[in-house]
Amino acid sequence: MSEGGQLLKEEPIGEEAQDEALLLAAQEYPDLFRVLVERYQAPFLRLAMRVLNSKEEAEDTVQDSFLKIYKNSTQLRQTSDSKFKSWAYKIVFNTALTNYRKSKKRIGETEYLDSFLYDSLKDKDIEAEINSKILIKEILEKMPAEFREIIELHYLEDRSYEEISKIKGLTIPALKMKLFRARELFRKLLNEGDNERLLEV
Repeated sequence: MSEGGQLLKEEPIGEEAQDEALLLAAQEYPDLFRVLVERYQAPFLRLAMRVLNSKEEAEDTVQDSFLKIYKNSTQLRQTSDSKFKSWAYKIVFNTALTNYRKSKKRIGETEYLDSFLYDSLKDKDIEAEINSKILIKEILEKMPAEFREIIELHYLEDRSYEEISKIKGLTIPALKMKLFRARELFRKLLNEGDNERLLEV
């Protein structure tokens, strides 16, 4: 009993702490890892599907991710926030992104563009960060090929106007006009998708 006459109550263990404890205990008792698999398999699969648009590839990605989570449990304590959920989601997203790049043979299209294209996407929370990258990927895929290619060349591959004009067979004034229209379309699609919930957890 405390000085104030109140009983000291043990604080309940939060879900994050439970997950971390399960992961660490699973290194000695592997069957415990099934609890984490059952808890996170569905949300992990939804995330992988958002990136890959393929159920088969998403299922393979989730399986690979769980294996990485299990094998790299010691890294959890070394992260800055040391939270299982954030750490695990990063593994799933990065694994899905790697598989997406391999399957599409395209590099960088889910990276952030310059500031004018994602002013509303500055939240550094892991789920918001993942949402932002997926949103940009989805917006680019909705755009006409001629606009998407110009944005990718200029902002993702850092090509100059001169290089792009040669690649696309356009004069520089025509290229600048097309790039302006591409940016306007990107902004429009971004605003339309800004309030959508892209990640269900």
